[in-house]
Amino acid sequence: MTKKALLILTDGFEEVEAITPVDLLRRAGIDLVTAGLKKDWVQGRQGVTVKADTVLNRVIGLFDALILPGGPGHKALMESDKVLKLTRDYFRDGILCCAICAAPKVFAAAGILDGKRFTCYPGSLDDFSLGEYVEKEVVRDGHIITSAGPGTAVPFSLAIVEALLGEAKSSEVKGQILFRE
Repeated sequence: MTKKALLILTDGFEEVEAITPVDLLRRAGIDLVTAGLKKDWVQGRQGVTVKADTVLNRVIGLFDALILPGGPGHKALMESDKVLKLTRDYFRDGILCCAICAAPKVFAAAGILDGKRFTCYPGSLDDFSLGEYVEKEVVRDGHIITSAGPGTAVPFSLAIVEALLGEAKSSEVKGQILFRE
């Protein structure tokens, strides 16, 4: 059965942190759906405008992963009751929850980082009171994957592929993009 992932976009998203997972997860054969928080046309932090596949209110069905990119747009995600509830529900149900850069702050706001190891953009650290910060590119703790920032978007995406489809598929994608650690 094909794995499905949901990536939520809002104005101010960090382009590298959103487009890289879209590309690499789709290369791996994962059915990745992008959803705009409130609209389908969304503008990234650097002014790149993208059309999401849908709007979050129209999303139906089950997903195997939730992915949140960082950038200044993470604040709108933190203020969205729908995103916070979705995050809590997915976490409770054992669905893979993934966030990069400042987006782990959404997980903290949703209360799912308590007692968990995580990483994030170093400038975001003042906002965390729960969990254990680990200075690494990517940290997986159970069904939570977090990553440090734009420069870690490829390892972050490959970690999601590995969590959903296994190490062999992640290695296959690494080979396709000539990624060397």
